[in-house]
This record gives sequence, C-alpha cells and structure tokens, in this order.
Amino acid sequence: MAAQKNNTLHTHITSVKKGERAFENAFQSVSRMILGQKIDKVMVNGKSTFDFQIFRESKKHIIGMYDEINSFVSFVKDASEGGSSKEMAFVLVGEPGNGKTFLVEYLCGIYRNFLSIPENRKYTFRFINLDQIGGYGNIKTIESQTYEDPMVLAMNTHESRAESEQYLTRRYRVSDAELMQWYDNYRPLGACSAYIWNDIRNFTDGKIEDMLNFVEIVPVPLIESLGTVTGKYPAKDKITSSAVDLLGEESIQRLLHITDTNNPYRFDLRRGALARVAGGGIHFSDEIYKNKKDLVQVYLGIIQNRTIEIDGYKWPIDTLIIATSNNSEFNRFLAEKEEAPIVDRCRICYVSHNTNYKLQSELTAYAIGNEAKTTLTGNIMHQDPNLNYAASVATVLTRLPRSEKLTPIETMKLAAGEVAGEKSLKTLSEVIDDPCS
Repeated sequence: MAAQKNNTLHTHITSVKKGERAFENAFQSVSRMILGQKIDKVMVNGKSTFDFQIFRESKKHIIGMYDEINSFVSFVKDASEGGSSKEMAFVLVGEPGNGKTFLVEYLCGIYRNFLSIPENRKYTFRFINLDQIGGYGNIKTIESQTYEDPMVLAMNTHESRAESEQYLTRRYRVSDAELMQWYDNYRPLGACSAYIWNDIRNFTDGKIEDMLNFVEIVPVPLIESLGTVTGKYPAKDKITSSAVDLLGEESIQRLLHITDTNNPYRFDLRRGALARVAGGGIHFSDEIYKNKKDLVQVYLGIIQNRTIEIDGYKWPIDTLIIATSNNSEFNRFLAEKEEAPIVDRCRICYVSHNTNYKLQSELTAYAIGNEAKTTLTGNIMHQDPNLNYAASVATVLTRLPRSEKLTPIETMKLAAGEVAGEKSLKTLSEVIDDPCS
C-alpha cells in the first residue's frame, strides 16, 4: 500500500520548495529563532551590548547574563554560516547556582515552542511495507533512528550524488541556487537507512517512483519527556555511566526478526540520548567534565565529526551540543594535559554571578516567591516591603571585587547604571578589566 498523498516525499520536497516547510540545520534554526525576535541595545558595566528579547519573555525568564547570551548567539550565528563553531560544543563554566542549567533549559523550552509552529516543524521519514521485501520478520515499519530530514533522503535517492542532483533538477525544476542551498546541508544517509533504502532499490529494480511507495513522511515528536529534539544527559557516577547511554547498543529483539546479521538496524540507537536529538535538535550535557574519561572521549568524536559510530557503522547527526561545568571540575580537567583535544573542541564561556542589585531584586523575587506566605494554621504573614531590597543589596555586595579606585557601594551603584559621586563608568571598566581585582 502506498503512503498517503500528503505524507509522500514528493509533497515534502514541493512544500520545502514553496517555503511552506523549512530545511535547515540545528544552528540555522536556533539562529533564526533568536535573531528573528526583537533585539535591544543596553548599557552593561559601562559598555553597550545587545539584549535579545526572546530570553526575557516568559513569566520566569533569564535575568541579566548579557555577556553569556551574546557569546552564545555569536557562536550559533557563526556555526549557521559554516564557521569553525560548527564543529564545536558550547560549554558554560561557572560556580554552582549562577544560572547555567536554567539558561540551557530555558533555551530548550523556547526552541520546542519555535518548532511547534507549522512552518518551522521538523520532519523525518519511515520505511513502510517492509513485509513485502522480506528479511525483516514481523517488522513492517522502520523509522529513521536519527530522525533524518526527508530532504536528506531526497539528496540520496540515487546511488551517486550526481544522479540525485539530476533527479531533483529534472523532477522538481529546482534552480542551481536552490540546489546549492539544499546541498550546503548535505549529509549521507545513516547506516541503517542506507541499508534499507538499498534493499528497496534491489526489490524495485531501481525504479524511483516504486521505491518512494515505501516511504512515508512524519513529523518529529516534540514531547519533552521523550528527550526528542531537546535532550539532557546528566553526568552519572563512574560505574553506571556508559557510552551506551549516548550512542545506543545492539538490540537482541531486533536480531530475532532480521535475517541478515550485517544489517545495521540491529543496533538500537534510540537507546542512547544522541539519536533522539540528531534531527536538528539540542543535546544538553550537564556537568560534562564529571563524566569518566572514555565517555568524554566519545563526546570528542561526536563534537568533531557530528557522527554516531558503532562497530564501523556511521550515522551522521545534526545537533547543537551545549554543556555545563562547575569551575573546580573544569580546572581539574584542564590540569590533565592529555585531555587538551576535548577542550580545544569546546567554546568555553565563563558565567559570572550577577552584580547589578536592580537585576538581583528580580532574582530574589524568584527565590522569595510571589505567593502570600501563611502560617501552618493558614493566617497570612506580614512580609517586610524592604526584604527584597535588603537581601538583593547584601547579596550583590558579597560578589563585588575589592578595589582602591572604588568602594563597594560606588561599584554597586555604577554597575546598576546609577550616579556614584564623581566616579564614572570608565573607572568601573578599569576595575573590571584589572586582572588583580
């Protein structure tokens, strides 16, 4: 039975050509999501910087972190334009409790919302009617394990890239400019998709229209709890952590159905965290440097090659990798000189504590909560209106550098954009740039 008309590869390619559906990599999607919203200019510690409003929209949004967000946006924009960042991971390093994890989880949340808009939706393909081909037992439908974009299949319809290009040009009247734009994001099919597609080619004697009857296009699920599109891998202890958690492993259940033991589909990639975000998603590695060495080495291969590799089989992935680390773990990792290659593949962004007491008041409000406080018997308790102010000022004063040029009070006022006697923002900039402070 052929796939439904609106679920065919033909319909998808036509929709992409018309601009009704998007074909872009993870970096381009995230970059478009951020830069497509309002961007303001603000003064932070005496310097003008960009403030991306998409990070300030929800009820519990990101407070401050201007330099960190600007660094991330520059990283993603460079990667989306084919720069060196495309083969790197973005790592937030800082003291515990300063908002690293919250920033990444907020980004993942707005990215899922962005992809829920119909024209931004990610799609993948599945092979159907496999019982007609034989060799797959009771397995009749196989979905791309790495949520490959249907356009990746379109660019690999024939055995050679040149033939696939000719097919797209002839069948869909694609211009040279459009074809070049699509092939900027070219990657080969993953091992199991390529193997099954070759089986279908042999069964249909290479007749492309007959081959496409075995393909169905489906949207990638955006369910947070499934870890698809945005997934998190927290560092585990040395005994229970394994590369299987990232890459996947051989599936005994599949081997009971598959007749050819060389079929790469015997590996269950969805068992690992990476395959579920491999179709233009975000992989969040929490406390990356706490993982044992061999797992960090796995990350090195993933970051550099953007490929899941098991027993020589390869599955190209399209993933933005973001990680966090606290200072002590990062410094310990840096001290081991043989681990330098992984650090070279990471764009390190140091996250500082907030030093603006006005912004701190918003953070303090998060901590205090916005509900009325009551006793155990239900009586409403009085809350001092100056509680937030006092707590915010006290907290900021503990974070400020000691300097001969500025008193802590003057530093605090200047950091918040206020007047501090005769002292200027230039003095504050000098204190910030002073390595001894």
